[in-house]
Amino acid sequence: MYDVYFYKKDKGLKTGLTRDEIATIVKNRDGLLWLDIKSAADEDIEMLTDVFAFHPLTVEDCIMPNARSKVEVFENYLFVNTFAIELHPEQAEEIKTVELDCCLGENFLVTVRTDNVKSVATIKEKIEKQSPILEHGADFLLCSIIDTMVDNYFPIINMFDDRVDGVSDEIFKDPNQETLNRIYNLKNEIMFLRRTVGPQADMVNVLIRGGYRFITASHIAYFRNIYDNLIRLTDTIGTSRDIITTALEAYNSVVSNRLNEVMKTLTIIATIAMPLTLLASIYGMNFKNMPELSNRYGYPLVIGIMLLISAAMLYYFKRKKWL
Repeated sequence: MYDVYFYKKDKGLKTGLTRDEIATIVKNRDGLLWLDIKSAADEDIEMLTDVFAFHPLTVEDCIMPNARSKVEVFENYLFVNTFAIELHPEQAEEIKTVELDCCLGENFLVTVRTDNVKSVATIKEKIEKQSPILEHGADFLLCSIIDTMVDNYFPIINMFDDRVDGVSDEIFKDPNQETLNRIYNLKNEIMFLRRTVGPQADMVNVLIRGGYRFITASHIAYFRNIYDNLIRLTDTIGTSRDIITTALEAYNSVVSNRLNEVMKTLTIIATIAMPLTLLASIYGMNFKNMPELSNRYGYPLVIGIMLLISAAMLYYFKRKKWL
């Protein structure tokens, strides 16, 4: 399934072209063509091979998932691999990446994806509303798609930044096992974002410095702006990563301190109980001639001595600031 947009200055915008019309435009290098393919079928793959004469490795990259963003130079086109970050449709706080493969030629741009990409839908909507994006060439169209894609990164990464701050506050209030689980989940998700956004910045930097003939010098500034935004996002992700690492250390420290407080309390109780247990043990030996054994005030006297010892020990602990 694909959508096609063809723009020619004297004829305006045209959509819904057939394969033969697409082949004629590519062959004559007439006007600007944008072909967007979603979930490439066999006939779509055949068109990439026969009509656009893409290298088999490029076609393979368009079909198979790639691990990192990259730029590859071929004789008649430039292959650019990018990744969009989208929120999961059913679980709002979970993210997913959608690969967007772009082939930039002299008068065409081919994008191939496996799922919906918000930036692609946004650019299509602008074009259908008579935006002049197509008037500036295929490289500007590619720049607009990537720029919109990067703009969509910001609210998602800011959402994670807020979640990191929330977990950091929770640590010093009432940390529990659920807090630890959230910390580990956030750490994994932030590492996932870092592995996605970082290579994107490297890829755009390659486009800026490459001097490719399919990218006009006047549009380099727009790609440089995208690179600056990606660097900002990378810094934000790095800061969140540092905060999460610190939060994990703080969690361990808080839990350890709480355990120490419990152990200190139990130790004090055990220390106070030791002399009391000693007295009770002595008077529990049942020897016949033990002192005060027959005294009518012997029991309350021993209880009083126990209370006095406990009070004296508590006073001593407080003076030593152990309590």
